[in-house]
Amino acid sequence: MTSEIARRLWEARRSAAARPDFPGEVPGDLETAYAIQDEVRRLSGRSLAGWKAAMIHPQLRQALGGDRLAGPLFEDNIWSAEGGRPVQVPVFAGGEAALEAEFVVRLGRDLTAADGPFTPESVADAVGSLHIGAEVAASPIASIVSLGSAAMIADLAFNAGAIVGAEIPDWRSHKPEELLARVTIDGRMVGEGDAAKVPGGPLAALAFVADFVTGRGGSLAAGQTILTGATTGVHPIGPGRNGLVEFPGLGEIEVAVGTASAG
Repeated sequence: MTSEIARRLWEARRSAAARPDFPGEVPGDLETAYAIQDEVRRLSGRSLAGWKAAMIHPQLRQALGGDRLAGPLFEDNIWSAEGGRPVQVPVFAGGEAALEAEFVVRLGRDLTAADGPFTPESVADAVGSLHIGAEVAASPIASIVSLGSAAMIADLAFNAGAIVGAEIPDWRSHKPEELLARVTIDGRMVGEGDAAKVPGGPLAALAFVADFVTGRGGSLAAGQTILTGATTGVHPIGPGRNGLVEFPGLGEIEVAVGTASAG
């Protein structure tokens, strides 16, 4: 049944066709959720370019046996915000979508199982650069967030893409709580926070991703992109809306949300 769920999830994304609910039984454990994610990724045929990390909802952590989740980033949905123009990002009409302010790691060296187990301290020298950034989270399933973290994991971790902005100079000299962020949607400020809102900051998120990937027989490669988690919350957005993600003293990213098409 997991392969059939994966097929339906991928078909919804491929055809950009919204669904009112999950196409089958929602996974009850992380193993099943990631098995579906792996199959959706395989069906997509897309080239891996990195990973996202996010927090599992607090009420689900004990039942699922974890506090963070991971999902793949693909080469064709990583966008640069350094041109100064609004970044055009498509999401699924009738589905669910959100904008998140995040700090983004670009890896400077490989991380393999031989380097583990991983801690924030042990992965620090693998960071080639840290950037301001954003995640556009999206799914063709209109109820994906209310269905919980396992459903989101299965559907490519509720991801539509990563936006990578300006590099943060001397980021190692800043405490996480000094790296500020805020999000405005259609002219209204909807959230503000800092890198410390993600427990342990960006390095703890990177350590989690390294443990996750190497624990499943893979590795992280120099040049890959890592989204480290929402710093101001998860803010609903949709086609025709505009977002502004600001990082005081570091830069900003404008996002124009469009409608995904079949392909």
